[in-house]
Formats: sequence, structure tokens, C-alpha cells
Amino acid sequence: MAEKMIPINTALMPAYYKDFHCIMGACQDNCCDDGWKIEFSKKDYLTVKRAAQSEELKTMVKQSMRRLREREHNGIYAEFQTNAAGRCAFHTAAGLCALQMECGEGALPAVCRQYPRHSTYTAAAKEYSLSPSCEGVLALLWDLPQGIDFIEEPLHPSEVKSVSPRNKAAERFAAIRALCIDAVQERSMGLSQRLLLLGLLLQQLCETDWESGEALDRWLLRGAAMLHDPAIPAELDKLPKNKQMCLLNNYKVLALTVKQGVLRDMRLFEELRASVFSVSPDQEEDVVLHLDRYRALEEKLEDLLDHSEYFFENLMVSITFMSGIPRLTDPEELWKSYVSLCNLYSFFRFAAVCAMEKEVSRERLFHTLVVSSRALLHNQTWRYMLRDKLFENDSATLAHMAILLGG
Repeated sequence: MAEKMIPINTALMPAYYKDFHCIMGACQDNCCDDGWKIEFSKKDYLTVKRAAQSEELKTMVKQSMRRLREREHNGIYAEFQTNAAGRCAFHTAAGLCALQMECGEGALPAVCRQYPRHSTYTAAAKEYSLSPSCEGVLALLWDLPQGIDFIEEPLHPSEVKSVSPRNKAAERFAAIRALCIDAVQERSMGLSQRLLLLGLLLQQLCETDWESGEALDRWLLRGAAMLHDPAIPAELDKLPKNKQMCLLNNYKVLALTVKQGVLRDMRLFEELRASVFSVSPDQEEDVVLHLDRYRALEEKLEDLLDHSEYFFENLMVSITFMSGIPRLTDPEELWKSYVSLCNLYSFFRFAAVCAMEKEVSRERLFHTLVVSSRALLHNQTWRYMLRDKLFENDSATLAHMAILLGG
């Protein structure tokens, strides 16, 4: 039997996607000054090499662009070298790009032109998203108190393609993902409850016959009804809560992320750790949590957010969309994608609260979320390792997600 092919002829994106622009020198966590490897193809290498006109820029290109012969089999041809502080050689003191200033945006490698933009084909559309690891993106999310809308428009004929879904559930990706995002945006409940409702929906989907269109349609109808069922919040409240366990779990994530060199901002690490934890100088694992301090900082964050959850709601919707959640390859992968989402939210919320010890400001919040996103959201290997630890410890159940989300 021939594989079923679904033609993809539309683009789907959050409505704020086209509003994004780089804030350049005004960015406190410039992506050109963060130690990221800037690797690119042979085509980009030749474009940069030919673009330089002034002798100064030609010298800079010659000294700062290095071939990566050992990576060529993966399509990576060269990189921009960074200095000891992790700063790109083309990044000026004013926070601008010397290459773009002289030669225009077209001279930049694709990775520089595209970040924080991301695009991928799904069974719904060619999807365009923005990573919240960029301060400019967080500023857009901050300015959307009504939540995130999505727009769909025709694709250019050259971008039209067909995809082959693995199962009937994947064929219904658009409807299933729309229900998931509706759950996260259902403001009759608190955000942690909404994320738990999402878990309940996905748990039921895991138990549904993925090759039965009728069964999947029934799940969609039942799920839509659950979003507005007044009995659901009380049912979700019966799931266990343990704030201390949640915070200590996030402390372990923080410490491991630093130990493995994934979180490079040691100053931020020390500030987050000292905000609510006391650690023995002789025994790093001897940690004391000051729950009263955490609750006081939580109130400060609530004040900053004007006692509204829309900003974190927008953050989680953007991550859900960008990450292609729910993953509909098989039930196991679906549940893993949910556990990873909960782990991210739990840590981001924890880090945001702890960050308020030093300064209660939007800038401080953005800095913390950008650094955390670059350590976890943009490091898939490490994010999956943290997720898999929960499975290894039998802590990937919906009940344990309730503990993670309750912090």
C-alpha cells in the first residue's frame, strides 16, 4: 500500500512573528557575545569571503574565519572564531556586526540571519516560530496580554511539499496540537492546572487507538469538552503537591547544568543558588532550602507580573509551538515531549523567582530566561538527559508532573 502523502501548501506562525526585529546593541544578552559556535556551510563561507571590501574587514575575515575540515561530511564548512570571553570577532563594542555594517545582511551566514527564527514542516503546515532564548522575543511575549493568536497564509509554490504521517494520529496533528494550545490558554484555570490538564489529555491520547480515526475523533470531542468542564479543576487539585520536592529537584537541575558546563553564566548561578539555598562549603550536596525566602521572592515576581500569568502562558505556548509538541510518532515519544515541557516550565518558573532576590525588574527576568533557554531549550542533548533522568527514577508520571508544576 502506498504511503499517504499530505500536501503542505500553507505557512503557519504566531501573529507576532513578523513583528520581530533584532534590538542589536540594546540587547543585554547579545547572541554574538555568548560563546555560541557560529558554524556554517561552504556557500556561506564563500559569501563572507567575497563580501569584504575594506582592507580592515578583509583582514578581520582572514583572521577570524576558520575552516572545519573535520566537520565537512556533516555540511559544516567553517566557523567564526570567538575570543576568550566568547565574543564573535565581528561584534563591535557598540553591539553591532562589523560584517553586516559594511556588507549588508545578505553577507551574513544563514545562522546569523535566521536566529531566533525557526521553521519546520509538520503535517499541518510549514511552521515559523521564534525562540524565547532571545530578549527581543521575550519583549514581544510581554506585550501580548490577550495571549497568542496564529495566522495562516499560502506558501510560495517553491516551498510547497508533501509529508508522510506515520499514523492516523499524526494525520490529525493540526487538530490535536490546536487542542493542546487551547488547553494552555484556557484562562478559567491557573497555568499549572492548565499544564496538568494538558497532561491528562495526552495521557488519554496515549491510551487511544492511534490507527482508529473514530477513536481519535472521540478523543478530540471529549478533550474540547474537558477544557470547559467545571469539575476538572477540583479533580486536578487532588493530584499531589510538594513544593519542597519541586524546588530541590530544580536545584539539582541548576547544579548539574552548571557542573556539565551547559549554563555558562556562573554569576547568575551563584545568585540563584544563594537566593533561597544554603550550601555547606565542605559538602555541596548538603543543601538547605529556605522556603520562607522563596515564598517572599514569589510574591515579588507576582508583583512584577501584575499578578497575571499571561507572560508565562505566552512563553509556554511559544515553546509548545516551536518544539512541535505533541510528538505523534508513538505514545512513548508523545509522553516524553510532555514531560520535557513540564520540566522546562518548572525550571523557568523556579529560576525567575530566585532571580528576584537581586533585582525585581523586567530586565532581570528576561536575562534569567534567556540564559536558561540557551542552556536547556537550545541544548537538546542535555534537555533530553534531564528528561530521561525522570523516567529512570520513575518520576515521569502525571502525579510527579503535578509536583513539578506546583512549585
